[in-house]
Amino acid sequence: MEVLDLFRKLNEALARFLKLALVVIFLILVVDVLWGVGSRYLFGTQASWSEELARLLMVWLVLLGSALVCREEGHLGLDVIFRSWSTEVQRWGHLFVYLVVVAFAVGVLTWGGFHLVQERFASGQALPALGIARGWFYVALPVSGVLTTLFMLESLLVTLLHKADEKEVPT
Repeated sequence: MEVLDLFRKLNEALARFLKLALVVIFLILVVDVLWGVGSRYLFGTQASWSEELARLLMVWLVLLGSALVCREEGHLGLDVIFRSWSTEVQRWGHLFVYLVVVAFAVGVLTWGGFHLVQERFASGQALPALGIARGWFYVALPVSGVLTTLFMLESLLVTLLHKADEKEVPT
């Protein structure tokens, strides 16, 4: 059980850091969008980097936010169907959902995202207005994939080990 406790503490620390990072990203996004709209009305033209930065921040916000939502069991589920099932069948349903999410996070977000990032950095493409490598736009994919995988593995282990006193099996 020590491994699970250590895993849980790691995920709690990651979740706290992620919450702080998401607040900072959101604040920068708000300031950027306000600057873009304000400059368009005040000066008649919008800064070229404003829209590109907003797009980059939005991608990071959504992907990192989705990982956090998985940690907090706020992801889309089959709750309407699950509620009509017995507790043991619900447990198996949740295990299935966790496995599907882990497979997606590992296969598509982490593995696929890593290869996409490699290709983008290797291509030498840049975000024209920001002047940074386009690969930075896509780094959010594998980062989100790793975080989602860690968070879902915790939920999977807790459900498998029936640790209902530490973390309830969602209903």
